[in-house]
Amino acid sequence: MSRTMLVVVLLVALVLVVSHPAEAQKPGEIVFSTTMINPASPAGLTKAFKAGDPIYSVAYVSAPFGKLANSPNAKKIELGVFLYIIQKPKYDYQQPQEMQMAYSALNISGAAVQATSLPVDIVPVPGKMTAYGTAEQSYKKFGAKFDGPVIYAEELSKVEAGKQTIRVKLQCNYATVAEGEFTIEGSDFSVYAQKSEQVNNAAAGIATAGATMPKAAMTDKALEAEMISALKASQTYKDRMQGTIVKLVIVDPEWYIRRHELTGAILHRYIRAAVAIKNSSGKCTVWPLVTFQQDYVGNKFQKSRFDGVGDPYTIPCESIK
Repeated sequence: MSRTMLVVVLLVALVLVVSHPAEAQKPGEIVFSTTMINPASPAGLTKAFKAGDPIYSVAYVSAPFGKLANSPNAKKIELGVFLYIIQKPKYDYQQPQEMQMAYSALNISGAAVQATSLPVDIVPVPGKMTAYGTAEQSYKKFGAKFDGPVIYAEELSKVEAGKQTIRVKLQCNYATVAEGEFTIEGSDFSVYAQKSEQVNNAAAGIATAGATMPKAAMTDKALEAEMISALKASQTYKDRMQGTIVKLVIVDPEWYIRRHELTGAILHRYIRAAVAIKNSSGKCTVWPLVTFQQDYVGNKFQKSRFDGVGDPYTIPCESIK
């Protein structure tokens, strides 16, 4: 073979390689790695993990998520991430069965809605995560624990020793749009309990760093002072909201009237505020929905009293403005 012909053959081979990237990018497939994956150029992929390994994945779908959800112009879409463990059959004539381990609702927004691939962290390394702290992905928080990888790692910590097969499915509009599976092997999976806590702490730190104080929708200094007095007098404040009230802002633009369902008579009116509190250790917390009520007696509204409170979130004290 001449040198010229050899060069031509090599160039053709190079073109074929470049024009046919990794088969991992097939629509409907989820691929895995021990390191973060570039969806456009996946590398270092594997389907075999050892107990304690980080686990990352990318899902590839057949159309933009907005189209798959029948909402091409949506700004936000909820996806479902499912983890299953494949149970081995006891007898030869039986088929393996998938048993659900975990589920989390993953909300995507921005450019992710129009994308055909999506990074899905399973057990990320804190500091190298797409699951928390990005504008395009978010998981809900229940109490002190985040959904998503925090839950996935926690469930993996309960896996029995040996070699197990885990299947991951991504759902959009109640239909599975991508799935994949990997094996994970080890004599003790409890290490993932610690990793779950580490990821949760990292997610909480990200959420805290980006937290802000709600904006005031109404300014009324006399009412604000009355609210603070009512709140301090409540048992909820003494039991749950202990600390110094740093700031209170009224987050509703007006009072809302509640009437009797049958007679239509005015019962009371209510309004909500956000309250920032600094505790004895120097940490600050925002209670974003503190409700105050004024009963309607003798054709007039009475003094404000505390009526209830929602869940708080942590905030850097310097962000309270």
